[in-house]
This record gives sequence, structure tokens and C-alpha cells, in this order.
Amino acid sequence: MNKIVRLLISKLFWVNIAIAVLLTAIIILGVFWGLKKYTDHGAAYTVPDFTGMQVEEVVKICNEKEFRYKVLDSVYNDDAEPGAVVEQSPDPGSHVKKGHTIFIKTNAFGTEMVDMPELKGVSLRQATAILESYGLIAGNLRYVPDIASNVIIRQQFKGDDIEPGTKIPKASSIDLILGIGLSDEKTFVPELKGLTKKQATNKLLDMYLNVGAIVFDNTVDNKTDSTTAKVFKQSPLSDTINTINLGSYVDIWLTTDTTLWKPNIDEDIDQKTE
Repeated sequence: MNKIVRLLISKLFWVNIAIAVLLTAIIILGVFWGLKKYTDHGAAYTVPDFTGMQVEEVVKICNEKEFRYKVLDSVYNDDAEPGAVVEQSPDPGSHVKKGHTIFIKTNAFGTEMVDMPELKGVSLRQATAILESYGLIAGNLRYVPDIASNVIIRQQFKGDDIEPGTKIPKASSIDLILGIGLSDEKTFVPELKGLTKKQATNKLLDMYLNVGAIVFDNTVDNKTDSTTAKVFKQSPLSDTINTINLGSYVDIWLTTDTTLWKPNIDEDIDQKTE
């Protein structure tokens, strides 16, 4: 009994107890730290949507989220601001681990240049398709007396003839001079109501006509509205009896108000019933 008492009151005993408690605490803390590290290592984090942001904003967010980033390339996108992110990988909303690399593509600051194609000798329909494949737009049509009817004789950019292979900005408008044949040819005015500006322009081109004045009403506030707006009025009006000269101009008025161009079904039914 005396030995036990002497052991309990000895300094060496309590030193050993203190060491054991300290080692136990270290082991427990180490286990918790390891579990936390292991849990964090497997944690998944949501990738933000960087679309439309400048690189500086991307860098700031990646630093906050502890992601890495890499700019892969610059592309040309007319609908985005210069320098803005237009593509990213992984996609927004994806789940990745901390430290994952986000790959982005930005919109170029300069204007994309393309080669002017050769259009001489092809039909208007072929020329329109070729221009579209190059990212160019068919502009005004002008008809001149020539034995070749509705065939491209000359191609012009900003009022001057342009040779194939010349570098010009993408989305440029190319004016076309066509042969009218040996007679004063005419065409019908198509119905454009309910068509977008692009659709109306293409339909007029199919009839060898030009789009003239383009008037947007007060419902059109931005670029998106201008692309979705529909024709509700045109001049001259659609006519399947009387004809006008090839190359003539047709003015169009556009709106986003569907009541101005969309037919009223109830009124249409009443008229048929009557």
C-alpha cells in the first residue's frame, strides 16, 4: 500500500501522466486535422458563369474560389464585348475540386478579316450563299444591260470594284451588279409581313429586289429586339398582279408588338363565317 502511495505522489509518475495526456491530445488533433484535410480534398465546388466577364474579373473570382485559370484563345464574336469571355470549360454549374483549372476563350479586340470571294459569273442565289459562307452580306443590287440575265457582272465594296482575295472586315456589305438581259425585266413584290429583317432581306433578294429604308418603331430598344422584330408594314405593298423593275427598293417597318403583324384569329374566323 505504501508503494502505491509513494508512486502516486512521485514526480516521475505525474510527468509520465502529463506526457501521455499530451501525446493523446496530439494524436486526436492530428486525426481530426487529417479527416478535415481528406474531406476538403474530395469536396466539390460549383464553377461560376464567367460568360461576358473581362479577364480581370475572372482572375479576381478564381483567386477567391481558389481556382486556377488559363486563356486558351481569342475568337471573334459580334454579340460580345471585346475582351469578354465567350466560352469556358468546365461549363457553368459544373462541380470541380478546389485548385481546378478553368479554361476560357475571350472575344478578340480587333475586327476579323476575311478574303473577298469571286462572285463574277454566278447567279444571285449562288452569290448570296457564297457571301454568307464567308461571313459577308449581300448589299444593294444594281441591274445593267447585259446579255447575261441575273448573273453577277461586278462586285463592289463601299462603291468601288473589289478583286477576289482582298482582305475586308467580316460582316461587310457587298454590292452586286447584275445583267438585266436584253429586255426590261420586272418582278412581283412579295409579302413581307411577319418576317424578321434578315428573312425579309433574303426574300427580296430571291425576287431580285433591294431592301430600302428600315424603320423600327418605339418597341425596339436594343440589338436583340432589332433581330427579333417583325415586319408590320411595307412599301410598296405586296402585289401578285402588278410588277416592278428588278433592283427596285422596298421599304419595311418593324416591331416587337405581335398585335401589329400577327393576324387576329377570331377576326379571321368571323370574316370566313360571314
